[in-house]
Amino acid sequence: MKKIFLLSAVALMTLAACDDYEDQFNLDSQITDVKKGTAIVLTDADYANIAGLAANKTLAAKLDAESGTKAYTEALAKLPSQKYFNTLITPDQFLPAFIASNYKEADAGSKFKVTYNMYTGKSEFLSTFANLKGEYTLTADDYKAAWEGASSATYLTPKTVSKLPALVKEAKADAAEGDIIVVNYAFSDFEPAGGSDTPAETYTKLSEVVANTDGGEYSVKGIVCATYKTGFLLYDKTGYILVYKKSDVNVGDEVAVAGTTTKYGGLMQFPAKGTNLEVKVLTPGKEPKFKHPAVKTYAAAEFEAYAQKPVVEYITYKGNLSITTNSKGNKYYNVTIDGTEKQGSLANVPDGLVDESLNGKDIVVYGYAIGATGTDNKFLNTMVVSCAEATPAGAAKAKAVARAASNGGANRSVVYRFDGSSWKVLKNNDIDIIAAQPEWYTLIGQTTVTKPANYFPVLLQRDYPFAKNGQKAIVVYRKSATEMAAEEFVFDTTTGWAEAKEYKKKSTSFIQTETGFETLASTYIDESLLGDEGGFVAIDIERDASLKYIWTNSSSYGWKGGAYNGTSSTKSESWLVSPAINLAEAENPVLVFDEAMNKLGNYNPADYVKVMVSTNFDGSDVKAAKWNQLEVKGGTEGNSWTFMTIDPISLADYVGKSVHIAFLYQSTDKVAPTYEVKNFVVKEAE
Repeated sequence: MKKIFLLSAVALMTLAACDDYEDQFNLDSQITDVKKGTAIVLTDADYANIAGLAANKTLAAKLDAESGTKAYTEALAKLPSQKYFNTLITPDQFLPAFIASNYKEADAGSKFKVTYNMYTGKSEFLSTFANLKGEYTLTADDYKAAWEGASSATYLTPKTVSKLPALVKEAKADAAEGDIIVVNYAFSDFEPAGGSDTPAETYTKLSEVVANTDGGEYSVKGIVCATYKTGFLLYDKTGYILVYKKSDVNVGDEVAVAGTTTKYGGLMQFPAKGTNLEVKVLTPGKEPKFKHPAVKTYAAAEFEAYAQKPVVEYITYKGNLSITTNSKGNKYYNVTIDGTEKQGSLANVPDGLVDESLNGKDIVVYGYAIGATGTDNKFLNTMVVSCAEATPAGAAKAKAVARAASNGGANRSVVYRFDGSSWKVLKNNDIDIIAAQPEWYTLIGQTTVTKPANYFPVLLQRDYPFAKNGQKAIVVYRKSATEMAAEEFVFDTTTGWAEAKEYKKKSTSFIQTETGFETLASTYIDESLLGDEGGFVAIDIERDASLKYIWTNSSSYGWKGGAYNGTSSTKSESWLVSPAINLAEAENPVLVFDEAMNKLGNYNPADYVKVMVSTNFDGSDVKAAKWNQLEVKGGTEGNSWTFMTIDPISLADYVGKSVHIAFLYQSTDKVAPTYEVKNFVVKEAE
């Protein structure tokens, strides 16, 4: 739309007297409003505005009619909450109406650069699991080897779990570097007596202690499974007992307790008063982390039954929280339960465990039932493990079916990766790597999982209810009898665990024409290189006869170059060359990629891998072309498998040209490092 300036009445009268007024003041042809590269960065609110525009709703309906579905209208409606574009609601199609609504007076020729969120699928680390080779369950011979004659126990303990890598290496002698498996095994927190198949019994079993309702003096040993301000709960595989004494113990610690038991709340306990109670930590808790038993869901009927027969068990329930303070300053945390006058009572809550802002809200509690108190046993005392606001209605629920999964007696599963010489627990600094536990399959009632999104969010919520906001977890599970798979989830403090959906910032430039908007290229090549060669070509100039190749492409590491033949370094020269990259319409292009290099020692990475650019490479003869070396900063130091993202390299000198970019790998018979590159992008600078 052209701008028309308003002139005063006097001026107009004067101008009207001039015969050549139209010639001198042709405002329509002289006044323009051309935006020159206006930058727009979408806010959260903008996505709602885009979804609400009538033009976009009409466009979505048109695309629905063409596809015979309602997919576009439904996807557009999700845009305000998702806050990212995807393959249905694309920025090219749905941003023009937004730009036009905000810049109504802009003329043809106006340019806009819009930065937005674009869905990219799962995290890049998930591609690591392309090398997932299955699972391995320890055998009787494995346990025998682990104990080396010291015991005939068919399980591992804190003292023998370190033998796992060696046991797996023996069983998987043909493993290749990068292979990933799930290892299943039986584990006990208790060390066995010499030659026994059962844990040592130098202390009285808790089952015997709690059975004596008259009380007595006992020495017991067990694992701390929960704590609160004034004590902790002890477990020894035969039963539980409350130790009512403030102690410096942590969940997972192996603890010995000596004292006199009494009855309180319908259950036996070790009280602090009237007895010389002794607590001693025998073994501090270690990895693997302590796991709570299968949880039991309590509702009104279970609360009513508990009042008649209290037991110690791991439970969860939902209700409305009331936090009150008496005249002495003592706080009480009571939870009303629909359908009953019985209530949950969160006992001796540690500072900070229950957020005060939850007062008056519906919450979900996980913890141990430790007795009933009050008139008619009104209150079910709970040693809290976790407490959070109730998730929205309609959240998925796992089926609690008591049908055991086929895990060969195993009760623990861990994800291992082979690094070329040994098996190690697979870890990532930003993502938790979790194997679906044998207990999970039992709760689901299946030995395999075909729809992980239906079950794993609930199970993750149960076991990891207080993850940090945005925390990610990859769950490795049995998809079929012969296939393992991995799925990624993310935690939100409001909604809990859900399938992860990744997006990244991208920019698209638009130019306004007389007929509408056209997109201008802002990305000239964008290749992950993970299991996709991306149009790159490897050209060997010098390769030792002991090597079949120098460059290979992998779904886990992208392109990998190396001239080590398994026993020694070899001298080599090999080029990995990109397809042609057209920068004819570019303005300020930059190159970025992720790289990793290992086995370099104290040498300079740039002496072994150089990044080159050419404008006259013919597609085959690298020696005949003219190449310029690009300076790489911020990348690898040469002795780690960790990928580093380089600092953007300017390609401004090549604007208007077509270029090839190459990675020149060179090695000697003394040093032949391994180099990896992925996520190769040439785009306009942000």
